Amino acid sequence: MSHHRHALPLLLWLTLSLAPLAVFAQGGYANLPEMGDRATTVLDADTADQIGEMMMKRIQAQGKLSDDPLVNDYIQRLGQNLVAASAASTQPFRFFVINERSINAFAMPGGYIGIHSGLLLASHSENELAAVMAHEIAHVTQHHIARSVEKAQQMNLPLTAAVIAAILLGASDPELGNAALAASMGASTQMQIDFTRANEKEADRVGMQLLAAAGFDPRGMADFFLRLQQESRFASDGVPEFLRTHPISSARMAEAQERAERYPSVERQDSINYQLTKARLMLQHGRTAELITQLEQEDPRLRLGDEATRYLRALLHQRQRNYSKARGILQALHQEAPQRIAYIDGLGRLEVADGKFEQAIAHYQTGLEYYPANELLIVGLAESLMAAGEHQQAREILQQQLKRHRSAQVLRLLAMAEAALGNKVASHIAQAEYHLLLNEPHSAHDQLQTARRQGPVDDYHAARIDAHLEVVERLLERQN
Repeated sequence: MSHHRHALPLLLWLTLSLAPLAVFAQGGYANLPEMGDRATTVLDADTADQIGEMMMKRIQAQGKLSDDPLVNDYIQRLGQNLVAASAASTQPFRFFVINERSINAFAMPGGYIGIHSGLLLASHSENELAAVMAHEIAHVTQHHIARSVEKAQQMNLPLTAAVIAAILLGASDPELGNAALAASMGASTQMQIDFTRANEKEADRVGMQLLAAAGFDPRGMADFFLRLQQESRFASDGVPEFLRTHPISSARMAEAQERAERYPSVERQDSINYQLTKARLMLQHGRTAELITQLEQEDPRLRLGDEATRYLRALLHQRQRNYSKARGILQALHQEAPQRIAYIDGLGRLEVADGKFEQAIAHYQTGLEYYPANELLIVGLAESLMAAGEHQQAREILQQQLKRHRSAQVLRLLAMAEAALGNKVASHIAQAEYHLLLNEPHSAHDQLQTARRQGPVDDYHAARIDAHLEVVERLLERQN
């Protein structure tokens, strides 16, 4: 889905909803806060959370969020490890992956940080990936968006909403963001550009501190930025989005390199989870024939260790339905690391694809002995049970998981299990809850109305339908 479809409504929403941030005090602008730490009074935590949540829902509606639980779990864990190194920050963070081959990352209000899958693939080491994430974390901890809003207020009132709209538009589409910024700022553009450069330098400095505190090599930041800059000179598709949304001058690069040299050198090997995540993304975004050729030629550009290379080879065999070859590799990997979730899930999905449902169920049940509440394994077990025709057991497992954590994937599967059991009302309610979680109130409304038309509805389900309809109708009113 194109970003352009959402650009105008997003800009209008931000313009209307962010106008109250420039509080109309009795004296006009006389009581605006000063620059510095008090910038957070312009964009307080509650408002930032609301904006971030709204932006996340719009990203979800675009269908660009990664639904790979292993990839998401890895990026979340890496991000939280970096956040833990910042003792001064009490801001909650959520990290997510955007399914885009472009090289970019961005921070939104409320501690939401997005990483494009292309950036992860472009990184040459975990140090480099961690460097970009630390840089984005620093944008949040240093309140750069709040300060940008305040800077706009110091120019004039209409720019308050326009500047933050440009910032957020630029997060997902740099061209739209730059155009919105230029159109809204006019003669004040250079002032904002200078302010952005200062933010970038500060994010470099604070990000390097986070990297060092978390045990990563701060040189990863300067190395990654420099390599992107050099590679972009020879790229046929132009400058990477990351360099457009995070402009790097020669002076900034020199300063980053000089600062990195002040830290002791860190010899840190890439984690196996980083390498396995890259392997999964290579499979998702790459072409089978090209990947096979790279593996056969031992292409150094893959930058995968032996274990991750074997894992990628197994995934490619499975994609080509060479199940016996894939099974041999995955079983060997599983024997070497029996508790590695990627291999447990890999074997389970392989057996389902090969029609060996009992073996798949056994793999997932064994994995859940190690990780009783792991959603990836629970979903895999439920899918295996449903493939084997055990819909009642799958339903019970999914309902239990929803008590722990409500996720779109679990709700989608529950709707399928209920439908297979002939529980049409419950199936439509689960589908409605799925659409609500994805911020799709129109679709949720349709499902709830369909549930009502399924003949006699008992009191319990009728009450659930009515409660959900109240929520849906409030959401639809806000959208109108």
